Amino acid sequence: MFRKQFCVALAGAFALSLGLAGTASAQSYPDKPIKLIVPYPPGATNDLLARVLAEPLAKELGQPVIVDNKGGAATAIGATAAANAPADGYTMLLGTGTTYTLNPLLKKGLAYDTDRDFRMVSIIAEVPVVFIVNPKFPAKTLSEFVAYAKANPGKVNYSSSGLGSSLHLAAELFAQRAGIKMTHVPYPGSAGAMRALLSDEVQMFSEVISGALPQIDQKAVVPLAITSAKRLAVAPSIPTVAESGYPGFEALGWYALAVPKATPAPVVARIETAINRILASGALQARFEPLAIVIPGPQQPGSADAYMAKDRALWEPLVRALNITLD
Repeated sequence: MFRKQFCVALAGAFALSLGLAGTASAQSYPDKPIKLIVPYPPGATNDLLARVLAEPLAKELGQPVIVDNKGGAATAIGATAAANAPADGYTMLLGTGTTYTLNPLLKKGLAYDTDRDFRMVSIIAEVPVVFIVNPKFPAKTLSEFVAYAKANPGKVNYSSSGLGSSLHLAAELFAQRAGIKMTHVPYPGSAGAMRALLSDEVQMFSEVISGALPQIDQKAVVPLAITSAKRLAVAPSIPTVAESGYPGFEALGWYALAVPKATPAPVVARIETAINRILASGALQARFEPLAIVIPGPQQPGSADAYMAKDRALWEPLVRALNITLD
């Protein structure tokens, strides 16, 4: 009996010591450099956002924040590395809607699971999509484009930067809402998709507005509408899809910061506080909103989870209806 009581007491003391150690570790966080994994190669928008974020984040946390590019497999390589990292707050992931929502819907053999492996910290940025046409195309507004597509069934092709991308799905979501049929012509990147539009190989291009702005400003293409809920200050003349006859329509690319799932709550709270201070400062807004990248304000704990759930609810029925897989 005594031996049993001794073992129970020893186990309890061991568990308590682990809890105290975890608390002490959280209280001292951070005491070494932090790795910020970017699941894209250097030079991508995601990479630029990470590098601009890293500087104020390092100041807020008092430790260097080192950007670690791990591109490939539609962000899955970097996401898997982050999922397998120790859950101690020293590895973060700046993933995208593709990372957290679309990959799990489109790929059956993923080595990571968003719900199982990640704890969402904050939405860092949103990127609206714009539907653009060649200036020679007869339609100059979204309503004219829909009328043309209905009057010319089977004659409207559109390009995007890849099958299953947020750009592809934004166009398909609109086609579904508008009751039109379009043929998707995917390209391995935005450059090829833009060339196809400019050379009249396709009638429309679904692109992030940040990537299309130079051509829009040069009047090389005509913007029909953007997919954000409201117009952008940097391009106030471009109407939204919602105000063009499709109320409630919204389809965005987005970037979010996440950490491994078991990261201690006090550490997550420390990171959340740091991110909210950065978002409140306006530094990211000043840098990125001129590029048509929307930076949200400070967020409540759990709001990133709600955002991701809403995004998943938007895309999952469409992916299933289109029967798209990337395996």
